[in-house]
Amino acid sequence: MNLLVTNTRAAQAYFIIRALRPYAKKIVATMYGRNFPVAWLSSHAAHSRFVDKYYHVPSFAGDWKRGKIARENSPKEEAYIEKILSICEADRIDTIFPSWDAQIYVFSKNKERFEKMGVLIPIPDYEAFSILLDKYQAILAAREAGFPCPKTYLPQNLEDVRSIASEVEFPVTIKPRFVSWGIEIATDSSALLDKTRHFMENYGMPMVQEFIPGGLREDLHFLIDKRGELKLLFHRSVRRTLRLDSYAHISTVNELTNLHRFQGNAPAFLQALQKSGWWGSGIVETIVDHRDGKAKFMELIPRFRRQLWNTTELGINEPRMCIAIARGEPVEAVKSYPVGTLFLSPIEDVFILLFQILDLLVYRVQRILGRTALNPWGLPPTLKELFQSVARTYFCRKPKIVDPYFRYFFRDPLVSLLWWLQLVNWVSPLARRLGR
Repeated sequence: MNLLVTNTRAAQAYFIIRALRPYAKKIVATMYGRNFPVAWLSSHAAHSRFVDKYYHVPSFAGDWKRGKIARENSPKEEAYIEKILSICEADRIDTIFPSWDAQIYVFSKNKERFEKMGVLIPIPDYEAFSILLDKYQAILAAREAGFPCPKTYLPQNLEDVRSIASEVEFPVTIKPRFVSWGIEIATDSSALLDKTRHFMENYGMPMVQEFIPGGLREDLHFLIDKRGELKLLFHRSVRRTLRLDSYAHISTVNELTNLHRFQGNAPAFLQALQKSGWWGSGIVETIVDHRDGKAKFMELIPRFRRQLWNTTELGINEPRMCIAIARGEPVEAVKSYPVGTLFLSPIEDVFILLFQILDLLVYRVQRILGRTALNPWGLPPTLKELFQSVARTYFCRKPKIVDPYFRYFFRDPLVSLLWWLQLVNWVSPLARRLGR
């Protein structure tokens, strides 16, 4: 197999490279742009010792970020695809593995062009993927399958937003319809309108959603083949994340737990996915609402997340399973898991802990100054609670697995250093929310 792995700024790209290296004669990677050092520093996976060669490719995701989804390629998308086609021809690539929404979207539209060259892309067809790319449609599908969901509105214009503001209970969440970042919380109608205007400029018209109070995030991780058969299904709880990161995108401690919360509604929802023609790996993200104890559906991620290493380090080679499914080869279902296993990211955890301490200090200073808390539903943990959490994590008797950036640092040090630097760059903008 001559493999091309795209979007090497994403952690899952690195884990795909590690998982498939034993099966590949050659691994080629891509990174966006030629602007040094930005392009070079932000594409950590491309610098792995497991990568034989890398190329610079043009960026194309601007239209997608703004919600401009279309069956035909935009000029930037076409330029990107033509560059990838030339790479495939030059390096005799026979398999491409995209791992980010925008890239899966553009490759799904162009699968036939690559298939004519004998290139396999282990993703569903455009018609199936485009449905799940729309987070509003995913909410509707989850609700129909019986999943508890927050009230969700899809305004068409600012007048609709004003109407929504008159009937909802604040706070509310404002979410982009197609991307998984930029989530904001509005505490009143004025903030809702102001933040909606900002979203319209950057992501198109957003969704407005009921705010779900609660700190426990739970994910349902699954893999479905083309016949709709489950090949992988496990439940992961987020044990530690940054309070300022509203939807736990930066979690540093996760635990493999049982599936009791999802036994009633997960099968119907996954069956609905299969009927839409979708197959592959995905994650259902939920937040446990402390008001009723129910895990509320937040969104569906129809791809690997950066915690892909949770399965690969357990010896479950999901990327290899996806390729086998795409080839029509038999794939054995994974039926047992070491429930209770903790997945740790020690370096990231230290950084987040320092950020949490700073958040707490700023919060207390603001209270001394008499300023009202902007987020009274999620107060920062005390120093005692923070250090108790660390002690319970690292000194308990539960089995533990640390992330590859830490575990294999001396085998691939540049990748780890670049990833940690990239993480700091991602988290730093959250400083404006300290103590809110």
